[in-house]
Amino acid sequence: MSLKKRLRTRSAAEYAAFFTPYLRDGMSLLDCGCGDGPITLGLADQFDFERLVGLDFAEDFREARDYARAHGLSKLHFLHGDANALPFPEATFDAVYAHSMVETLDTPVEALREMRRVLVEGGPIGVASVEYGGVLIAGPSEDLLRRFYALREQQWALRGQAEPRRGVRLRGLLHEAGFRDVVASARYISYGTPEALRQFGEDRAVQCEAGDYAEDVVEFGLATEAELRDMAEAWHAWGESPNAFFAFPWCMAVGYR
Repeated sequence: MSLKKRLRTRSAAEYAAFFTPYLRDGMSLLDCGCGDGPITLGLADQFDFERLVGLDFAEDFREARDYARAHGLSKLHFLHGDANALPFPEATFDAVYAHSMVETLDTPVEALREMRRVLVEGGPIGVASVEYGGVLIAGPSEDLLRRFYALREQQWALRGQAEPRRGVRLRGLLHEAGFRDVVASARYISYGTPEALRQFGEDRAVQCEAGDYAEDVVEFGLATEAELRDMAEAWHAWGESPNAFFAFPWCMAVGYR
């Protein structure tokens, strides 16, 4: 998916709304585990930060850097780095944000302690993670589409990529890492319009047809190529159905150093 598309589908207005009340112009912010940068760029458009750093372990930041240059976002920087060993002195940032990242870590508490280290005293952290325990699906072939997500959980577990049921644990993890006054919440992000459902179904169908998901599922013996073709067809048909609906639960937590 292109960065241009991700700026629409994974916008800061949608995914970082729970944390923006804690931000203000003139702050320094670390977006830890920023991926290819759509939320970081959205936050840069919303606030006049003194310094904004997007950090990720393995992403290619070329598109994000090009966007930042084209839009005059001179205080925004993208760096490669490890959340378990952040390349910043203590108390570098006024706030830290981590979206869809805590669930990818082998040692989340250690990484959260690193984020706490680089926060100023009293600075806020905002973390958000998907929670597969509450996924909502309606429409044709519901059982088959739910299997898509069951296979994804198995794929991620076998690859050591993510724990998609960690969202409900965010409050406890922040407390364990030493943050105080932690408040947790949850909300659903829904797909309920013809355009959104069609695109959602097409995107999942593509994952069944090619890429890491399809390759891993077959390699690990979780499903056959024929079963993946059936699943792809089901996603295409589902996306066109007037009965289709999908919603992801997201868990969020905010705490302070």
